[in-house]
Amino acid sequence: MNRTVILSALLILIIFSPVCQGFNLEEFSYEFSQKLDVEELWEEWLEPDQYMTMICPEGNIIMQTARRIYEDDEYLTSDNKLYRVVKIEGNLAYTELVEEVDLTAEFFSLRQIREALGLSPVQAQGKDKTGLIGIYHTHNAESYIPTDGTDSIDGKGGIHAVGDGFASALENLGVEVEYSETLHLPHDRGAYRRSRNTVLEILAKNPDAIFDVHRDAAPQNAYAAQIGDDWITQIQFVVGRQNQNLGVNRQYAQSLKAVADDMYPGLVKGIFYARGNYNQDLSPLNLLLEAGAHTNSRDAAIRGISLFAEVVDFYFYGPRDQRQEEFHAQGSASAIKTMLWVLLFITATGVIFYVVNAGGWREALARLRRR
Repeated sequence: MNRTVILSALLILIIFSPVCQGFNLEEFSYEFSQKLDVEELWEEWLEPDQYMTMICPEGNIIMQTARRIYEDDEYLTSDNKLYRVVKIEGNLAYTELVEEVDLTAEFFSLRQIREALGLSPVQAQGKDKTGLIGIYHTHNAESYIPTDGTDSIDGKGGIHAVGDGFASALENLGVEVEYSETLHLPHDRGAYRRSRNTVLEILAKNPDAIFDVHRDAAPQNAYAAQIGDDWITQIQFVVGRQNQNLGVNRQYAQSLKAVADDMYPGLVKGIFYARGNYNQDLSPLNLLLEAGAHTNSRDAAIRGISLFAEVVDFYFYGPRDQRQEEFHAQGSASAIKTMLWVLLFITATGVIFYVVNAGGWREALARLRRR
C-alpha cells in the first residue's frame, strides 16, 4: 500500500513538474499567511441554534457556546478551576482538571505587566480624564434577540449599544475612551483580519488597554446572573492560544479577573483559552469580551458591562477617592503656589514704586531710617 502511494505521488510530480517550474512554495506560503488571519484557517462557529458543551470529569457542564471548542482549549471557571479539553465527541468537549488557580498568587499588577513589555507605567494624571481605554467591535452585527428582535443586524447591531454603555460608564468614572464603531462586516472568518487596521489605529493613540466587545451565542441561563438587586449578564474573557503574547495575556486576564472577583463576585463568568489569535498578537493588553449571549437582553448586558467598567477603572488607575485626593492635593498646591507668586509680585511692585518715588535706593533707605 505504501509503495503504491509513493509511486502515485512520484507520477503526479512528473506530470505537473513543468507547471510548477518557477513556482516558489515558500513565497506562496508567506503570501497566503499574510492574506489570511489565523481564525480563517478553521471554522469558528457552529450552525445556528447548535451549542458545544464543555463537561468536567464529574459530568457537570462547565460552559456552553456556539463557538467551536478544540482539543487543548482551556477554561478557567468562575471559581478558578482550570480545565483542559482532552477529547471532542460531536458537540461534547470532555476535559481534565489541570489545577485550582490561586489568582492572588498569580496576580500581576498593571505596572509589572507593562514593565515586562518594556512600556512606561500608567500615570494617573491630575486632570479631568484619566488614562485611555480603547473599545471596538470585530463582529458589528451581533445583537440580542429579546431586545433587538434578532440575533444579527446588518450594520451596527445591538452590541454597539453595549459598547457605548461600556464607554459611557468609563467616562463617567473619569476615564478617557477611544471608542471605534468602524464596521468589519460581514460576520465571517475574515472579520478579524478586517479589524486589524482598527486595532492598529487605536494602538497609535497609546491606550492603556483595548477591549474587543462581543456577545456569545449560548442558552439564556449560560450568562444570566444576579448581583445585588439587579439581573445582569456575566462577562467572559477570551484569550487566543495562537498568540506569541499568550503568557502575558494570560497573566493580565487572570489579574483582571482577580480584581473583578473581589469587587463583584460572579461578574466574570470565566476565561476561555481558545484556539485563535483574535488580534492579541498586536498587543497583549487587547482582550476579547463576551457580554452575555444572543438569548439575553441587551439591557442586562449593559448593566453587566457597566459594572465591569468599574473593575477596569480600579485595576488600571486605582481607587477613585485616592485619585480625587491626589487631584485636589495637586490643585491646592497649585493654588498656594499661585498665591505666593501673586504676593511676591505685589510686594516687588510696591518696593519698586517706593524706590522710584523716593528718587533711588539711597534716598529710599534714608527715608526708612528717618521713620
